Amino acid sequence: MIKETKKKSLVALILIWFLAGTAAGSECPYDLLGDFNHDCRVDFLDIALFAQNWLVDCMKMPQHTACIPRVEWQLQSPMSTSRYSFTGGVIDGKIYVFGGKSSDGENLKSTEMFDFRKDEWVMRADNNHNAGYGVEELTSAVVDGKLYVFGAYGWTGSNRISGTINFVEEYNPVADTWRSRAPKPTMVSLAPSTIYDSEIYIFGGNYYTEAGDQDVYYRSVEAFKPSTNTWRSVTSIPKNVQLFALATVGDKAYLMGGYLPDEDRMTGDVMTFDFVTGGWDVDSCRPMTDERRRAFSYSAAAPVIDGKIFLIGGMEGSFDMGVWASNKVDVYDPISNTWSVEQSLKFSVHSHLSLVMDDRIYVIGGTMRGLKTCFSAQY
Repeated sequence: MIKETKKKSLVALILIWFLAGTAAGSECPYDLLGDFNHDCRVDFLDIALFAQNWLVDCMKMPQHTACIPRVEWQLQSPMSTSRYSFTGGVIDGKIYVFGGKSSDGENLKSTEMFDFRKDEWVMRADNNHNAGYGVEELTSAVVDGKLYVFGAYGWTGSNRISGTINFVEEYNPVADTWRSRAPKPTMVSLAPSTIYDSEIYIFGGNYYTEAGDQDVYYRSVEAFKPSTNTWRSVTSIPKNVQLFALATVGDKAYLMGGYLPDEDRMTGDVMTFDFVTGGWDVDSCRPMTDERRRAFSYSAAAPVIDGKIFLIGGMEGSFDMGVWASNKVDVYDPISNTWSVEQSLKFSVHSHLSLVMDDRIYVIGGTMRGLKTCFSAQY
């Protein structure tokens, strides 16, 4: 009995040690030969992992970590300003980011540009159109070489009451100037956007004021046409879902995962909206498995490469029991209607920006170390 108890204690100790090493591995910013759990050292745990993976049959267990192709994340130069709950886009081979919240809780009005060839960030024009205050909880899209920003949340006046703001702005990178555009019919923040046929579609969103202290959730979909500076009502989301990832592939928009306020839980469901027919499909797409489902705070577009949608990071857990940042990477293939699990990030992150430039994915800012970081990887 004593020997058996000691044996169980030893197994438990090894398990705790192993889990601790694995958790620490999510923080290692560089690659070290032989460091299989990415904790920035080579030790007994790495030997154990190597032995564990040696005889894995990838035909039978394709989702095993040993069978997932290795992706090398490259650390780029950090932003000048720490940011989360911000937005951005790619214009002429450069990344532009705007707004958000800094690590000290300040709403931001600044713009930065990342030049990949020089691996440097450059400050660009501030946007002072919210009475000089910064903004967060943003979304954006690029049309005809200009960045269009929608939202937002921040101070709403001289009395410094916080709430949702009807913030519709156009940034011209050539002139380095901002100008306000027509206000959105339904005032929301936390609403993701996507582009189809030169129109920008805003899906759902949330309205909140500090004075009212009550969230109002919207299911409306509205489209903005930059060439005419006009809005139109499009449709309504079939169910009340918030904080979902959004991507367009072909003629369809994909709404993936998110939070269901009416049920107070996260979902792994996938819905599609057909831009041509105007119809919704809530049943045909395979959902994420329960252990992979998550929400995407400050909803943003999901990167698309070769017609496949990448869900990077996000929030796991439950809003009643607690949530935490995720390091998961999942890929959905609309053609085969299948999910694949990709190599996890070395860091956990939400409230970040993930986008594609030249078939390379960039993960910027958010709730990782310093909130200024920029990583990129080729998938």
